Amino acid sequence: MKPSIVYPVLLSVLLTRGLCASFIKVNHGMKVMKGQSAFLSESDLQFSIPREKDACKVEVVVNEPITQRVGRLTPQVFDCHFLANEVQYTHNGCPILDEDEVMLRLYRFTETETFTETFLLRVKLIEPDCNIIQLGPKKLEVPEFYGLSDVIDKNILSFDYDKRINIECTIRISSSESFLPAHGQLVTGDPVKQEPRGDQPHSFFHGSNQKPGPLCKNGGCIQGLKRIQSVIKMSCEDFLVKGIRYQHLDPPSPNVDYISIRLDLTDSRSKSLYKSEHAWIPVLIRDAVPNQIPKANFMSMFILEVDQFVLTPISTATLDAEDSETAKHLLVFNITLPPSKGFITHLSDHTKPITSFTWKDLNEMLIAYQPPNSSHTERRNLEVEFEVHDFFFEKSPPITVHISIRTADTNAPRVSWNMGLDLLEGQSRPITWKQFQIVDNDNINAVRLVIVDGLQHGRITLRGGKGFIFTVKDIQAGDVCYHHDDSDTTKDFIVFRIFDGRHSIRHKFPINILPKDDSPPFLITNIVIELSEGQAVLIEGSMLCASDMDSSDAYIRFNITKPSVAGEIIKKPGQNLIAYPVTSFLQRDLYNGFIYYRHLGGEVFEDSFDVVLSDSHDPPNFSGPQAVIIHISPVDDQLPIEAPGTVRHLMVKENEVVYITKKQLHFIDPESPERELIYTVATPPCMVPTYSSLDAGKIVLVDTILKLGKDYAGDTARTFSQHAVNHLKVAYIPPAKDIGPTPLHVQFILSVSNQHGGTVQGICFNITILPIDNQPPEVFSYDLKVEEGGFSQITASNIHITDKDTRQEQIKVILHKAPLHGIVQLDGSALQEGDPFTCLDLITLKVPS
Repeated sequence: MKPSIVYPVLLSVLLTRGLCASFIKVNHGMKVMKGQSAFLSESDLQFSIPREKDACKVEVVVNEPITQRVGRLTPQVFDCHFLANEVQYTHNGCPILDEDEVMLRLYRFTETETFTETFLLRVKLIEPDCNIIQLGPKKLEVPEFYGLSDVIDKNILSFDYDKRINIECTIRISSSESFLPAHGQLVTGDPVKQEPRGDQPHSFFHGSNQKPGPLCKNGGCIQGLKRIQSVIKMSCEDFLVKGIRYQHLDPPSPNVDYISIRLDLTDSRSKSLYKSEHAWIPVLIRDAVPNQIPKANFMSMFILEVDQFVLTPISTATLDAEDSETAKHLLVFNITLPPSKGFITHLSDHTKPITSFTWKDLNEMLIAYQPPNSSHTERRNLEVEFEVHDFFFEKSPPITVHISIRTADTNAPRVSWNMGLDLLEGQSRPITWKQFQIVDNDNINAVRLVIVDGLQHGRITLRGGKGFIFTVKDIQAGDVCYHHDDSDTTKDFIVFRIFDGRHSIRHKFPINILPKDDSPPFLITNIVIELSEGQAVLIEGSMLCASDMDSSDAYIRFNITKPSVAGEIIKKPGQNLIAYPVTSFLQRDLYNGFIYYRHLGGEVFEDSFDVVLSDSHDPPNFSGPQAVIIHISPVDDQLPIEAPGTVRHLMVKENEVVYITKKQLHFIDPESPERELIYTVATPPCMVPTYSSLDAGKIVLVDTILKLGKDYAGDTARTFSQHAVNHLKVAYIPPAKDIGPTPLHVQFILSVSNQHGGTVQGICFNITILPIDNQPPEVFSYDLKVEEGGFSQITASNIHITDKDTRQEQIKVILHKAPLHGIVQLDGSALQEGDPFTCLDLITLKVPS
């Protein structure tokens, strides 16, 4: 079935308002696969307005329900010289219609005038070659009124797509938006068979010939079922195993109802939408009849009485229709034959004619007839012809409404024509007689207009100066001018009090403002980017996102004015394509998952880059600079290193306890704090080069020692941190016993580890223990036997001298008292009292007696 079209008579009325020739150069319409989306291109639609000459905008007319029946064109306002992939038509998956229409209104703005042209863009809907959503092989069917279908599973529905790891498939159902299913609801659970009670007749239960009760219309006549909320979203796999059924609720209904679903394939890494598809799942209702056409409700009069010049609302008392299968608020009235004089309009903007409207707007008295602005002396009779379309696009026979325009019998001033103003944001326009006309039977020259309300986004001037009261002649001469304040607004109005000295009325004059691309984009999301050192991370659209009130968000450009220090911004336009650094990127690149931040592996863990946003306008509008912050987490890719100047050697006196400082032991790791650098004593202190088992001292942590000294007998430290070394918490205690006269060399082996487990083994630490001469020699003497007149050698056997901390050759013996009956000689010379000799002299037999 084809959609109804706007008839040529009415279309010609729309085309001739405010212009003398068409600005449309090409209008071939567009082709869209059912259930999918397509972008409008210049080969589909093109205008004969040079880019550099005048501003030009296209607006999607949204209050025409006979258009865009099965899809939507977005955005609502776009430039005549639109970009590729900017204007998109999305089909909702309806299988019934093969064509759709979009009503567009073209605005051309010169410095002094606004030209408008309303036209239709036809959309041809094509069966796709391959769908992700596949129906069958089994059909969803309800066996009877108020019945229940089988569950929706892989026999009813399947999804054919490339099941890659990073692709998420979700199903969304919104009954409140689609009004589907129209005659039932979606439920889960298994029906519970209700056993009859003894006090109830058999005919009480479902399946009897009696009319079902209210519980059935609410879905409560089958126990054990749970109604699904109006909006659900789940994974494709869960949707097919959840056990969803269709429950019929509303006979009489057509023999086919539908379930509207939307499938989204999303990149799990970037959260960007990879592909989207819509479908209507048919539900066959057994024993129901095909959809019936709507018909006129003959309770209405189909006659409208109108006063001359007076905008008159149309109510359901004048025009009404009904359909047993479609709710009234979903009925659409299409004007197939407009009135020959005047026009039908919507009170949301009564300056423009309409070609269709909904029953809901009719019931709320938002639809009106605007009589012509020509006066007459006798009653006029006109006819308007309508068709009524139901929810599934069946249409009624023509319905004729008779309009009778009465003559005016009043001397009060009246507004005979009010077309409002259309202008571009920031522009000025005169209010002319072509747009605003006033009549007065007895004295038009006495009529005055006073501004009493409105002007929220602009001001009025009279002949270039301030003005708030003016005459009809001022309007006819074009001396009354409206000036917009250049704010980002789309509507304004003026309320006039119009009086002639005796009579007074109030009237609202609407002003429609088309947006101008004069505002820069602005960031709405700027989340800190986090990654590990040396890695690359995808910058998702949810992390960095901008918006522009005047142009397409997809074409917002991020210009990098201050590059990052520790990394770079790269673009990878495909999975198997090479990534390359960029200095700017589009927001659609973020949506498509093409933009990455790559850390270069240096030891910088706080980074940022500055961006300035620009739009697609020529010349572009630029935002201020914005900083994007990056946090890099260090990884275990480096080992601790020794700080320059570290000696790893300690000199200590044997009777002292000495601290190990960072001058002797200092390792650093830029990725680990000092507390996380841990030393482990692999080999405790030992003598070198003998590596004997003798006591070689110990390493201790002074935090655990109340009184530090050589007599400390506690445990040695096995581990300690660099922080402890830096704060003098680690000490070395030399051996408890005297080391002797020579320095002692001690060594112990360490390893150091960072918080990530990186370890440096085999760190050798040397200690030199210096002796202290603080012990007196010990002397043992033995008798010397000498024959009378003879001599005898004094040896170490006669005088035995020991000293733990002095070498033998450094020990001196002083002859304190000479023998009474002999002499002591050294190398043949007699020693006098006070003369010395050494232990070595005794050993070398140089001291005879």
